[in-house]
Amino acid sequence: MSDAKAPSPISWAPSQWWEGDDGEWSTFDLRVGSPEQNVRVLPSTAGSATWVVTPGGCDPPSSTCTEARGGIFNQNQSSTWKDLDLFTLNLEQNLNHNESGAFGLDTISLGLSNATAGPTLDSQIIAGIETPHWYTAVFGLQQRPMILDEFSQPQQSFLSALRARNLIPSLSWAYTAGARYRSKGSFGSLTLGGSDISKYVPTNISFNLASDVARDLVVGIKSITSTYNNGSVSSLLPSPTLAFIDSTVPYLYLPEDACKAFESELGLVYNKKNNLYFVDDALHQTLTNINPKFTFRLANDKSSDPFVDIILPYASFDLVLKPPLRSNATSYFPLRRGNDSQITLGRAFLQEAYIITDYDHQNFTVAQTRFDDTARPNIVPIPWNATVAPGVSEGLSRQATIGISTGSAILASLLIILALFFTFRWRKHRSATALTDRLIGSDALHEVTPVPYISIQELGHKSIPEMHGTGYHLELLDGSTPSGSGNDLTELADGVETPRAESFVRGTRDHYGQAADGSSRARSDASGDLLKDSVTRRPNKQGYSDESTGNEANYKNIISNTHANQR
Repeated sequence: MSDAKAPSPISWAPSQWWEGDDGEWSTFDLRVGSPEQNVRVLPSTAGSATWVVTPGGCDPPSSTCTEARGGIFNQNQSSTWKDLDLFTLNLEQNLNHNESGAFGLDTISLGLSNATAGPTLDSQIIAGIETPHWYTAVFGLQQRPMILDEFSQPQQSFLSALRARNLIPSLSWAYTAGARYRSKGSFGSLTLGGSDISKYVPTNISFNLASDVARDLVVGIKSITSTYNNGSVSSLLPSPTLAFIDSTVPYLYLPEDACKAFESELGLVYNKKNNLYFVDDALHQTLTNINPKFTFRLANDKSSDPFVDIILPYASFDLVLKPPLRSNATSYFPLRRGNDSQITLGRAFLQEAYIITDYDHQNFTVAQTRFDDTARPNIVPIPWNATVAPGVSEGLSRQATIGISTGSAILASLLIILALFFTFRWRKHRSATALTDRLIGSDALHEVTPVPYISIQELGHKSIPEMHGTGYHLELLDGSTPSGSGNDLTELADGVETPRAESFVRGTRDHYGQAADGSSRARSDASGDLLKDSVTRRPNKQGYSDESTGNEANYKNIISNTHANQR
């Protein structure tokens, strides 16, 4: 069924700025603290917290530095700042980064102003940074909580807080970094709780999130090839590898043999000191002229099919380092050598790739970014009952189509179950009445009221769901008929043996999990919650939860007492 109160996805508009000291990147506006202070951030697909540059990041203070770093947040000027302490940023440690930040809690609002903004959330985890390594502020997209140290309580991520407050339809996001080199500049696109189907080429390929929550967006790179205008193709990846998609860094970290293949193919020269490839003017002109296209073939792992191809032009690798990273602007190719734990597809890759991540269903999609200046945004939700594999069908995304189909199937199943329930109930009542007539006899009907179907409402929590295949019998007794007289009711209705009947006839529990014989056992369903009101057996992942104990006598007493009350 549709939910009229279901929230809509949040489409976070880009700032219209191109910023960074390692390239030109599309940022997003953020307001922090009380009163609000404006900063601009780059989305991090690996992080959970928000990092903002604090005054120590521009020392001595200057408007040039403040502007270059996307704005400064001064904690001392915010009345809602709650200081936590100094902790490690706990991100990119596998890439040999171990910087610290001044952590605290404060209010965060999406967007430049209230007129164009998304929601405002208070008590959000924030790290104040001064290090020049992370030159621009960072906004974490991850759903996992931030754990500062072993003595601290986990701090909820912004995405999880949105979902917990029912401000987005699902625990999901979709992002592409934007590409300055495209047309007049194509800004980044970020949607929380949904995706923009105008921004990517439809694909049915879906990837499973890896079990390591710190490196969950892992894909298998089956091959990397370079293609030239004359049609020639060269292989650049000697063997398949696994890679983590991480927009926090601009670089692509690839195995050393792959980097050497790039060197040989493109004429790149490796700078060991910086683990980078600087590009001089002559090489830059050559690469611009031949304009190779690089195809990354991605699958769920190194060997599986199907796959999706993401094609990047040379322009997506044609980046410039600026101060403070280099004293003078320097062209470079964003490729770095990495070991097995460092293989990463960074922000440069996400200029041409659109990633949709659905934490509810533990999967994500990587699709080719679509650049169409005439296309209008088409924001669709990622609902709880949809998968993340995108596509377009009659104007709907694959997420929406699957969600509608799944919802329809569930509704149909529920209607069938309800129909069967009322049919079986009617048959039980009819069978019980007929058997009562046969066993008691027509001459006794004026003395004994037939035992009707005993519903849940008539016996409270001592219900009689089923009697098939239990190994026990039901006796119809009155005040003058002793037990064992032969007035047995052997069947209530035709049907399949169910574990619920066995659970009930062995006894009942009171509302606090106590057995009829006074003993007590713990009960739980698949999620571990106490079942205080139900007396029927509920299925869980291991079979059925043990919710009742007792003996046959308890069951007879219930029937006998009920029959006596009717008289």
